[in-house]
Amino acid sequence: MFVEGALPGETVTAEITRVDKRWSRGRVVVVSEPSPDRIAVGCSHQLEGCGGCDLLHVESGAAIRMKQAMVVDQLVRAEVDAPAPGLRDLDDDQGRTTVRAAVVDGRAGYRIRASNDIVVPDECGAVDPLAEELLVDGRFGDAEEVQIRVGNRTGERLVVITGSDFEVELPDDVAIVTDTQLAAGKRSWIHEEAAGRRWRLSARSFFQNRPAGVDALVAEVQEMVDEYGTEGPLVDAYAGIGIFGGTIGAGRTVHAIERGRDSIADARVNLAGADAKIVKADVARWRPSPAHIVIADPAREGLGKGAVKALVRAEPNLLVLASCDPGSFGRDAKLLENAGYTLQRYTVIDMFPGTSHVETVAAFTPA
Repeated sequence: MFVEGALPGETVTAEITRVDKRWSRGRVVVVSEPSPDRIAVGCSHQLEGCGGCDLLHVESGAAIRMKQAMVVDQLVRAEVDAPAPGLRDLDDDQGRTTVRAAVVDGRAGYRIRASNDIVVPDECGAVDPLAEELLVDGRFGDAEEVQIRVGNRTGERLVVITGSDFEVELPDDVAIVTDTQLAAGKRSWIHEEAAGRRWRLSARSFFQNRPAGVDALVAEVQEMVDEYGTEGPLVDAYAGIGIFGGTIGAGRTVHAIERGRDSIADARVNLAGADAKIVKADVARWRPSPAHIVIADPAREGLGKGAVKALVRAEPNLLVLASCDPGSFGRDAKLLENAGYTLQRYTVIDMFPGTSHVETVAAFTPA
C-alpha cells in the first residue's frame, strides 16, 4: 500500500483511495507517531491542497535519501546488479522557469490534488521570481490555461495562452502567444543560459525545468564521459533542443535524434556551426550509426525494448541514460543488462526540490 503523505517508520491513519490486485493507494488522515524527518509545511497553499510540491513535509536531506531509496528499490525489483547511488544537488537554483497553470476568474492557479478545484497563489517560492511575478500578478482574462516560460539568466519572458488572449494584462517585456497561433505556424521563443552557453527555447520545446538543473545534468554526464568514454562520434537520443550535442558533443561528430518539430527547429539554431546531423525520427525506428558514446534522455515512459535495441546496435563504449522516473529506469536498466551492458555508476540529481520527482543519470558499459 502506497500512502501519500506518509514517511517510513510513521504510524498513521490513512484513507484508502484506490485498490488494485497487487497494490493499493491511500492518503494520510492523521499522523499518530511522526518520523523525525517530518517538518512543518511552510507553504499555506500546499496546506490548502496545492499538488505542486508534495514533499514539503520532509526535511530536505531526508527527501533526497528517500529519492535514492526509490531508485534502489526499483533496481532491486528489476534484479539489476548495481552499486550504491551517488547524489548531486543543484547550485544557484532560483526555482522552476517553466510553469503551467489553470485560470479561474482571470487569475492563474494550481490544481488541488485529485480535484479540478484551483488554488490561486499570492506567492510561490517554488518558481523563479521572474515567473512568480507573472503567476501572481498577471491577469489572463478568459484564458483557460497559461504556460509561463522565463529565462532566469537572460531576463526574457514568454506566456502561452490556451483560449482567448482578450484582456490579458502582463508587463510590456512579456511576449504573448496563443496556442491557436502556435498551431497555425507562428514561432515564439526566449533564450536561456545554462551549462556555459546560450540556448534558444521555443514556446513548445522541451527544456529542463530550471537552468541549474541543466548545469547539474551536463556536469554529471561529463564526469561519466570523462571516466568511461572515448573520443569519437556521439549520439544524442531524444535530443530536444540539443543540450548534450551542444555541450558533451563539442569537438565530436554528433547525431541528434528528435521527433518534436519545435525542438528540432531550436536544435538547428543551437547546434549551428557544429559537426552535427539532426535526425527527425522515433529513436526506436532509428537506423543506427556507429557511435562511441550514446546519451539518451527519454520521456517518463523510458526507452523500452525498441529504443534499447536501436541504441545498442550503435555499439557504444558508453551509454548514458538520463531518466525522470524510477520505475522506467529500473526496467530500462534491466533491458540494457540483458543486451550486454553493465551499470557502472548512477547518480540521483535533486532536479525537483520539494517534490517526489526523481532524476537519475546512469553510465552503462559493455559487459
